[in-house]
Amino acid sequence: MKNIFITLLLLVNLSYAKDKKTDEIDYVSLATLLLKDGNIVKASDALKNADTSKKEFDFVMYYTLNGLVFTKLDNYEDANKNFQLALDNGQNDKSLYLYMAQNSFKLKKYEDTIIYIKNSKELANNESIFALKAESEFRLAKVNDALETLSKALKLYPKYYQFNKQRFAYLVSLNLYQSAINDASIYLKNAPDDAKSALAFISALKKSGSLDSAIILGEKSNLIYSSNAKITVLLAQLYIDKGYIQAAAELYDEASYKDYKFTKESAELYRRSRSFVQALYKNSQILDTKEKFKQRVAIYLEYSNFENIVAMRDAIYRSGLIEDENMRYALAYSYYMIGEYEESESELKNITDSSLFTKAIELRKNMEKCKDNHWTCE
Repeated sequence: MKNIFITLLLLVNLSYAKDKKTDEIDYVSLATLLLKDGNIVKASDALKNADTSKKEFDFVMYYTLNGLVFTKLDNYEDANKNFQLALDNGQNDKSLYLYMAQNSFKLKKYEDTIIYIKNSKELANNESIFALKAESEFRLAKVNDALETLSKALKLYPKYYQFNKQRFAYLVSLNLYQSAINDASIYLKNAPDDAKSALAFISALKKSGSLDSAIILGEKSNLIYSSNAKITVLLAQLYIDKGYIQAAAELYDEASYKDYKFTKESAELYRRSRSFVQALYKNSQILDTKEKFKQRVAIYLEYSNFENIVAMRDAIYRSGLIEDENMRYALAYSYYMIGEYEESESELKNITDSSLFTKAIELRKNMEKCKDNHWTCE
């Protein structure tokens, strides 16, 4: 469209260069020069000063320039009115229809967009215009027409992979996931630096409810963009949604080597998948001491490893984690589980949180029972 714009201005310049019979200011010619230099507002002012009552006034150029000015000012409604007046007065440059098509699209007048594209005849055989027509058809819920338009476009421009990207969205809307994956794969194979689109493709499949298709594309994308942690994490989240926690833990582990911030999540998922050794290993890599100890206590609780929690008592106090009453209760509970009731009571008496207070009372009751009948707690 930029080339068409420049061509129009050159035509106007040539027209007025041939006809300078007076010293009177030719505002249409001036507007042409101002528009060419990017002075849109000044060009608009010049056109407002043009004397349209002059004999043999060139309305074709006047309305054409007005249409271009209004387009540049984002006044698409008036732009199209002026383009139409230019055509009505004899303008035969069909590129105006392409301007009108784009303006109509911005006005969400998709039927008009398609009509103007058809009126542009051979100029419509252009990658961006095919894409515009297909998108207009899609927004009119004419999905089959949009797909047909893109199929035709791909035959003419097989290496314009943006068509595959565009068609992907339409196929997903029809639940044609395998075909959508094929288009996404073609696009990603030929646009290897577009990890952002890969994330969008996978997310679209996930949002549509097709987790299996999202996983298939996620696995392919994770290979193509092997250094991109976001894709690895998105794939992991898909496996979580499917209930495959171990697979998700391994993917978060992979992501943590690309981006350290995923280390904690990796350890947590290993804990949830009951992979005790891996959970502790990833936990040991956490740099934040408080976060590390907090998660480690959770891991030990998961495996009823109460002796190790008690062994962490000094570290919990030094790190200040004891101020977290959940941590204090975990320590008290661990003392209780290994039979050290006095130490457990020492921690319980400092609990004031209402949500834990009831638990603390129950724990005291159990300790009293154990003291009276120690054999019941062995």
